[in-house]
Amino acid sequence: MITVAIVGLGQIGGSIGMALVKRRLSRRVIGIDNDAGTRRRAMSRLACHETGPLEAIREAGIVILAAPAREIVRMAQRVMALAHPDALITDVGSTKRAIQEAYRRAARFVPGHPLCGTERAGIEAADPELFAGAKWVLAEDISSQDATMSRFVLALGARPLIVDSRLHDRAIAYSSHLPYVLALLLSRGAVRRKDHAFLAAGSFRSATRVAAQPPAMGLDMLITNRFNISREVATMARNLARVAGYLREGNEPALRRLVEEGRR
Repeated sequence: MITVAIVGLGQIGGSIGMALVKRRLSRRVIGIDNDAGTRRRAMSRLACHETGPLEAIREAGIVILAAPAREIVRMAQRVMALAHPDALITDVGSTKRAIQEAYRRAARFVPGHPLCGTERAGIEAADPELFAGAKWVLAEDISSQDATMSRFVLALGARPLIVDSRLHDRAIAYSSHLPYVLALLLSRGAVRRKDHAFLAAGSFRSATRVAAQPPAMGLDMLITNRFNISREVATMARNLARVAGYLREGNEPALRRLVEEGRR
């Protein structure tokens, strides 16, 4: 069985480690994290067999980068210099083009993105069953490398999905990053409009849940996919302006279409 190094022991990185240990998929899982407390908790939660510095990736056959997106980009040169030439490097970031560009010189790099997780953060939120049935994007079509990663993903209980990285970033801007922006605006509005927020209940909680994710991860997501997100925000702004017009005019047929089509 191969040695796996996981750089970043938050919810996703910790969950990968726990799944590997629980399913006995790796003889040695090395956990790497800048925070000593996180490393201790990862060991106690069986998210790794041992911990070590970044240099420990030299000993791994698979290196998983589970840090925030811009940190993954910043460490690119060091990771590529340290990793064994035959090692497979992958990541779990929610944007792909910026990371793929940073690792374009790597001998074996397969950008990845598991489509799961919650707004909870840290090793305490890790779950070995997090990936069960989840889609896991592999944003590269090099068949030999994807075969290795596909087997790895399947072993964790997820479903590999090969997607072009540009398409991934455009699609995820609408399906994930735009909802995050809207959740941020609603949450911020609640702070500023306490006269209304006291009536917030289930619908508001559901709409703002994702705003609770760690700010560093959210900011990195916005910056690394900013052009795609900006287009989706602009489109949404136009749609909201149109709905505002329907409401001002009392345009019931248009509002009925919105309600019926939105329910599908």
